[in-house]
Amino acid sequence: MEICFLMVLTLANYSCLEEWKRILALVLTCEKSVRRESEFFARFLRLLKQQLERTDDIDGGLFDMSDDGGAFLKALLKGFKRTLGQTLESTGEEDRIEDVKDEFEEVENWVKDHYRWELDDQFVRSGMLELEDGEMVMMETKELEGEDESGEYAPIVVDL
Repeated sequence: MEICFLMVLTLANYSCLEEWKRILALVLTCEKSVRRESEFFARFLRLLKQQLERTDDIDGGLFDMSDDGGAFLKALLKGFKRTLGQTLESTGEEDRIEDVKDEFEEVENWVKDHYRWELDDQFVRSGMLELEDGEMVMMETKELEGEDESGEYAPIVVDL
């Protein structure tokens, strides 16, 4: 991951950027390994934060980190946050993954400060909105429906 990032940073090598994304996807989607390899995940998240801090060193940025361009990273981070929460709920071994949780909070705070990303699954889909003239209107958004992977939207495994 470090070599890929350095190649992107110094040579603007697109192939290495794609490989860096694949490595991110591989590591951040591991669910069972978080508990067993907590030290690795803590170091990985620390490295990811350091790399994100350097993305502006590249002319034009590493990639577009707006909501559209950074969607893949935002989705990975949201999924990893959900995985951490599920690991804590199912095992109750908070001591074991405390470092991972702390490092993830550092990454989460950094992306929140720099990109204004909210990694929580809590968002309002409908409600009353007061306009400038005081009129109340009912507002509903379907914009974030793809972000919700819980309840009836949760992915399932089907045996055929």
